[in-house]
Amino acid sequence: MLSTRTVVTGLLVFGLLGAFGYATDLSYYGSVDITDAFGYQSAVVTAQRDAELLDEKQFERGSPPEDVRKYRALLAEDLHRIDVQADTPEERAPAFAFPGTPASFDRLSADLQARESAGKQRFNDTVIRNRRTRDLSNALFLLVALLFALLVGRLRRTIEEGRLLVERLQRAFIAQRRELPNIDLGSVLISATRGSNVGGDTHDAFTLDGEYGMFLVADVSGKGIDAAVDTALIKYTIRTLFSEERDPGKILERFGALYARTVQNPETFVVLFLGVVDLSNGTVRYASAGHEPAWTLRDGTVTILPPTGPIVGIEPAPAYETRELQLNGGDAIVVTTDGLTESRDGRGNMLGAEGAAEWLGELSGRAQQIADAIERRLRRRSNRITDDLAILVVRYAPVAASVPRAAQSGASAGPTPAAIR
Repeated sequence: MLSTRTVVTGLLVFGLLGAFGYATDLSYYGSVDITDAFGYQSAVVTAQRDAELLDEKQFERGSPPEDVRKYRALLAEDLHRIDVQADTPEERAPAFAFPGTPASFDRLSADLQARESAGKQRFNDTVIRNRRTRDLSNALFLLVALLFALLVGRLRRTIEEGRLLVERLQRAFIAQRRELPNIDLGSVLISATRGSNVGGDTHDAFTLDGEYGMFLVADVSGKGIDAAVDTALIKYTIRTLFSEERDPGKILERFGALYARTVQNPETFVVLFLGVVDLSNGTVRYASAGHEPAWTLRDGTVTILPPTGPIVGIEPAPAYETRELQLNGGDAIVVTTDGLTESRDGRGNMLGAEGAAEWLGELSGRAQQIADAIERRLRRRSNRITDDLAILVVRYAPVAASVPRAAQSGASAGPTPAAIR
């Protein structure tokens, strides 16, 4: 006959197993709900972007039929994703018949805006439900404290990562170049694809946390819409990676491995320059994936910054070195894609890295003045631009009051006199 202690012990064991199993079940399905809500919201945001692009291409720009068909296919895929992720009839994709009219695009935009609001509400409701689930899980896991701590930590990370990814995704699709404190930015972006403003070259800049700023210039193999899709992948993936890592070399290593697994065309590759600047003192840490040389400008002196690792897409697990340099007030980094160095004059002579460095040594002023001057010289030298081109000038221009070092050394905190040719 079983003793009372044995019975109680057995009941306790079964109770602990049941509590653990039930709490685990709550945690798992709560994470699934958050993932589904995030998937729906991302599908709606993507559809909004592609609908705007198709409307512009089809009616404002009168793009070639082959370009319009690509955008129609993207929008149709977006609407299908919305249907797949929808939980209720109200969340399903709005009806839309191709090719559409300006009025139907307006209705589609309004309907997608409503779906976005519904998606936000769904995500927020999911978070609230999971908070309640977490409280119940906490009570159950008090019986098994170690397992409780591990699982709740995972749940909290899942909720926070999901929220962060949704916010970043919403900002990413409408993002423009963001100004950085103490940094003077200048940029030029040219597409060589006739009738299109998109191409395989891109640049990006934004603040990470108020103390550091990130900037990049990337060049994807190929031109046109297909290359532009890859540039979006690059910008938004790297922005997301910065939420977990600040070292440019390590970010390029993670991105390179991810890109090799994600991109279906094995012949696609990316050259990329990635930098992180300390906004308080001008220290720059950078890594470059087989990129065209970047340059530093210091009082008319030009220094080349060579690549620190291989082109993205060539190796499955690439390694990149992170290097550091110090910018003083008025110093600048100029990063361009090969649309500059491989440009040719009327005789077919290539400009090259040394020719570009000679140009830069003759330029000064604010960052946008330098970028515009490079573009003007390029257009005067070349009969026509045959390659996409991105130019980004990152000039350190600290406010004197916030950077005593610059004041003590006599470095100028404001714009230098323009000497643009």
